[in-house]
Amino acid sequence: MIDTAEFLVHARLDAQVLETWIEYGWLVPRREPDMRGFSEIDLARVQLIRDLKNDMGVNDEGIAVVLDLVDQIHGLRRTLRGLASAISTQPEALRRQIVAAAVQSTTGRRHEEMSSRSS
Repeated sequence: MIDTAEFLVHARLDAQVLETWIEYGWLVPRREPDMRGFSEIDLARVQLIRDLKNDMGVNDEGIAVVLDLVDQIHGLRRTLRGLASAISTQPEALRRQIVAAAVQSTTGRRHEEMSSRSS
């Protein structure tokens, strides 16, 4: 965990900007009894926010949307990893059935989407 002073240096952020981004919910520091800390992921998030604001011209509302979508993607990845781990413990025959059902479900959905677009 990185303390606030060190985080400000590594992130090249002003303390007021950090507090604003925390207030917006863009960064959520870990709270320990005697300190507030940040992670390497928080540093990457600062870089993403900076890129969105400075390089891409995204406004604050847009940044909130992008960060929410990124968080959803990461949550889905965690869920999929857990699901894949649970499936990997199943017997081979069951794993094959699950994969076949997933492929069928995915290709069926794509077929439905293409059909509805051409109608």
